[in-house]
Amino acid sequence: MSAADVQAMRATFDEMAEGDSMAILRMMDPEVRIYPRPEEPGVLDVYEGWQGAMDYATNWYSQWEEYESEPVEFIDAGDHVLVVLRERGRMERDGVEVEQDFSHSFRLVDGRVAEWRMYDTHAQARAALGLPG
Repeated sequence: MSAADVQAMRATFDEMAEGDSMAILRMMDPEVRIYPRPEEPGVLDVYEGWQGAMDYATNWYSQWEEYESEPVEFIDAGDHVLVVLRERGRMERDGVEVEQDFSHSFRLVDGRVAEWRMYDTHAQARAALGLPG
């Protein structure tokens, strides 16, 4: 992993914060593999390719009446960039409000996201990536 990959992910999240919701999709390799948290309602174990990314995003955003996220931290994690996101929103189906930090790891190949994994906790993500607690 290089500082350039960390900076590329930071720039992508900055673009998303400025209203460019497609920024993350432009960063994805055509054969990207996305591994959501298994606790998410209605998700597959893995989504593949750009169509899979669109299917995942459609499922995710359709569950929310209101949703926003902001990056809290970017960590060089060897061959991954670990991003901690503060996510807030209100669920469409039951009105439950959520505000929680979730960790996401991104493995970039040639400047494109080849793999995206999501974790419930920062500790879970650090353990999965072999980082000290």
